[in-house]
Order: sequence, then C-alpha cells, then structure tokens
Amino acid sequence: RAPSSTSTDSTLRLWDVQKNLAVRTFRSHTNEKNFVGLAVNNDYISCGSETNEVFVYHKEISKAVTSHRFGSLEMDDPDEDAGSYFISAVCWKSDTPTMLTANSQGTIKVLALAA
Repeated sequence: RAPSSTSTDSTLRLWDVQKNLAVRTFRSHTNEKNFVGLAVNNDYISCGSETNEVFVYHKEISKAVTSHRFGSLEMDDPDEDAGSYFISAVCWKSDTPTMLTANSQGTIKVLALAA
C-alpha cells in the first residue's frame, strides 16, 4: 500500500516510499486552511473539501471520480460564511464501498460508492 497525504495547497498525493517521490497528485478538492478528512479503501481515496463536499479519487486517476456535496439551508443564507462548512472526517467501512462522512457543522452521512 502506498501512503497518501493532503496539503493546504489543495492537493492530495500518493507516495512511493522506496523512491521518496509522489507518484500521483490529485487536485479536485479545496483545502487551504482546515483539516479535511482523508481515508483509503483499496484503490480509492476519499478526501474532504472546504467546499462542504467529499471527493473520491481512484489511485490511477488524478481527477475525482465522484463527489458529494453536503446540503444545508444555512449555506443558502447570504449572511452565512460558506467557508465555515467543510468535510472534517471520512472513514471507509473495511473492504466495502461504504463510507461515513461528517462536516464541520456536525452533519453525518453514510455514503456508498455506486458500482
């Protein structure tokens, strides 16, 4: 298994530890100041975003294969700071396409990656 990391330059990287090099850089999510969740499940990497979305990447593709935006009535309020909503936790159920996700406002969702 190759380790992965996220950074506040809005990238996620997959690493080759033998060569000490990033073998792939993923760039669909936004991460500039907050910790966004990160989890790996077989060939998929899920990552939170400061856009209140969770993104799923396949290890062989640099762009997200899918994403899900958490909805909120407060986000539609022009007086509300949209930047205060971000995905702060993601966790795959072992060896399944199901993940538990949560945002900074306490909303928790169970999502499944469709075949």
